[in-house]
Amino acid sequence: MEPAYILSFMASFLQAVFTPALVLYAYSLSLDELQISVISGVASFVYVAGSLTSSAAHNRLSGSKIIALSFGVMSAGFAALLFSKTFTGILASSSLVLLGFGLFWPAVEAHLSRSGSSVSKFSFSWSSGSLVGALLTSTLLKLDLKLLFVAYTALSISQSALGLRIKGSSSSVYRHAGDAGTRDLLLLWAPWAYCIAYSASSSGVFTFYPLFVESRSLSRDYISLVNFTMLLTRTATFFFYDKAPRSLRNPLLAMLGFLAGLGLTSTANPILVALISGLIGYAQGVIYATALDLVFSRGGGIEKATSLFEAFIGLGYAAAPPLSGAANAAFGFEPISFASVLALATSLSASLSMKSFNATRHSKTRDRNY
Repeated sequence: MEPAYILSFMASFLQAVFTPALVLYAYSLSLDELQISVISGVASFVYVAGSLTSSAAHNRLSGSKIIALSFGVMSAGFAALLFSKTFTGILASSSLVLLGFGLFWPAVEAHLSRSGSSVSKFSFSWSSGSLVGALLTSTLLKLDLKLLFVAYTALSISQSALGLRIKGSSSSVYRHAGDAGTRDLLLLWAPWAYCIAYSASSSGVFTFYPLFVESRSLSRDYISLVNFTMLLTRTATFFFYDKAPRSLRNPLLAMLGFLAGLGLTSTANPILVALISGLIGYAQGVIYATALDLVFSRGGGIEKATSLFEAFIGLGYAAAPPLSGAANAAFGFEPISFASVLALATSLSASLSMKSFNATRHSKTRDRNY
């Protein structure tokens, strides 16, 4: 099997469990909700820097070296968490972990694209890793969290070694003359807003639902129930997006699913919790798939596009938790609800701007025909 598929599975697995583990680890050290949300946000901002750096690094390093480096950085972050007991220490360590993830995803996506690998196999590898991680989250969180970080450190080191075995194009291939400029890609406001909306919704759930479970003394099995159902529905939406009825692919309809987040912490009924999580996952799936369509229908550079995708997703993860935590601290606004409203507002603004742009373009085209 192509090592990149294995690495994608393992990275997704690690990432699915890391945020809940980080949140509960910080909570166990008596950090409050606002501090935890700031840690989550700042670390995600570092993820953005890693994503952009990954694209630039292709000019000097091969994809295999960047991938190996990314897991090496992750292992250093996981190891540092073992000795981190303060706000500053946890912030620095978790930022190192997210830097590694930021370096990894654009590099592996670009490698697979350039090597002509199967898109479906890549989608299956990373999505199955996320699902397995989400399913096992509650079980793993019942372990000593320091033991979990030790295992993560060892696993990351082994994956770094595997990354060096990847065979692919040299760095010169990545400087393809037909690549679109970053400025041109940045002008596509709507897809990047959709990316932010998608990750704002996800980060609200991943960051604050474990805190809700812990503060209410609920079973940690609820964390896996929510994360797994949300990711399963999101993944199913990805896979069946092209075959789904046009109405179900309408982002204006799908984004209403973000509103389900307003009720996530209002019930402990497992069936209702699963239903709400599924609606959120559906909204995330359609919004993200729409963003992909908008960007890749324009053509352009693979490395720049994938890096910008990861960067704007990282921006959503960076902004939503601190804003939601601050809204809760200042006004008592439930943080998952705030993140859900933020996701809805961002995606709605993107859809409305697209409609306005298309209407203007249609009007100009009609005028030229007279």
